[in-house]
Amino acid sequence: MINYDCVVAGGGPAGAFAARELTRAGCKVLIVDPAMGSRRLEGLSDRVARLLESRGLSAAMATASEPGHRQVDWAGLQSSANGERLVRRPAFDQALRFAAVEAGAHLIETRLGRIEKGAPDQDVIVTLSNGNSVCSRLVIDARGRQAPSSRRLKGPQTLAISGLVKGTPKRSGTRVVSSPEGWMWQAGLPGFGCWLQICVEADSLVGGGQAALQDRLKGFLTQPQLRSQVGMLDLRSSLLARPAGLVLSAPELTLPVIPVGDAAVAIDPLSGHGLFWALSSALAAVPMVLTILENPERGAPLAARFYRARVVETFWRQARIGRDFYALEQDLSGHAFWDRRSKWPDTRPARQVPDKSRLETRVVVENNRLVERDVLITPQDPGGVAFIAGLPVADLLKTSEGDLTPKPVTGTPSPALQAAYPWLRSRGLIRGGTSQSNQQSTRTRETA
Repeated sequence: MINYDCVVAGGGPAGAFAARELTRAGCKVLIVDPAMGSRRLEGLSDRVARLLESRGLSAAMATASEPGHRQVDWAGLQSSANGERLVRRPAFDQALRFAAVEAGAHLIETRLGRIEKGAPDQDVIVTLSNGNSVCSRLVIDARGRQAPSSRRLKGPQTLAISGLVKGTPKRSGTRVVSSPEGWMWQAGLPGFGCWLQICVEADSLVGGGQAALQDRLKGFLTQPQLRSQVGMLDLRSSLLARPAGLVLSAPELTLPVIPVGDAAVAIDPLSGHGLFWALSSALAAVPMVLTILENPERGAPLAARFYRARVVETFWRQARIGRDFYALEQDLSGHAFWDRRSKWPDTRPARQVPDKSRLETRVVVENNRLVERDVLITPQDPGGVAFIAGLPVADLLKTSEGDLTPKPVTGTPSPALQAAYPWLRSRGLIRGGTSQSNQQSTRTRETA
């Protein structure tokens, strides 16, 4: 039986990216994926493009268009500007899987069967649907919303219905339109065609199969606001239906399994945050795996704290940002779709600003490993800053009678310390310091 450091279940963006980064970090990795993704278009933001480029993933970027024209009809306003790239799925996923294999990961095109857990300090046996078994120290679950979960927290649930429709676009571009029954995303890409997706209440679908999906799409497009779009009922492919509401799938880490992407938190597509969350959560899994493999007794509790802080905070932040965005559409607030989403989950602000600066102990990433560090929380940096100009904040500040004060410096301050002064001064934590012109070059690192 072959032994691996980590088996990755699912070869979509989260799984393939995690597998590549773990392999490059020295781990022996197996990807288990049936390679059966549906052909569709998806938006790719600038920060996803920057992340891919920084990691040398040019082949994956080649599956995306240049930033195209983007039109938004929302909250009574109409705006247009250069916007998101469009990426072909599953070509994008395949490029990421190839990059992982090129880095040294193994790939088996099948599904994960079951995980047989033994003692906490022993490998687990992973059985595949093709009947084979392998041993692994850890398993990364990147199977998306299909990943098993014993405990889910859900917001209002949305159904996304999408498909290829008649049209031959001459340039790439997208359009977002709100309506009483939900919202619509249109995307056109030369060489691919015109893609249409509607997002409606999950319980508004009557019946099953393609006929029911077509009826629901027709009902959506015949709303008075969208009658000009009825021509889009000339379909060029079967319709796809998938759940699209925000879900906290796995709030706690239960080793040996580490959920990433939608298997941890499934994102509402309205946020445009889905691909970035898939890749960033995969990237965060790397120091978790490396720390656990090196020292399970120490690494497991650090990973559990790090994981929970990331996924729970992401869920509530996305919930409140989404609430505020839905609430902008006040002309539709009387309709059930908008009323539910503009009031859930609560009335707390999406960005909670602390009253004063403080130090707080958290688990952070340092040299691709998890460590405990004091983190500086300020009104300007509520997410926390662990390093300033490469220096741990605990080396710069101390708490005295409830207030933060700079630690005394003997001798000539180092270049790094001099670089940190303007930033600390901008937060009101020290007086004096270097000139304001140096402030823009001060480097900070957040908690993850």
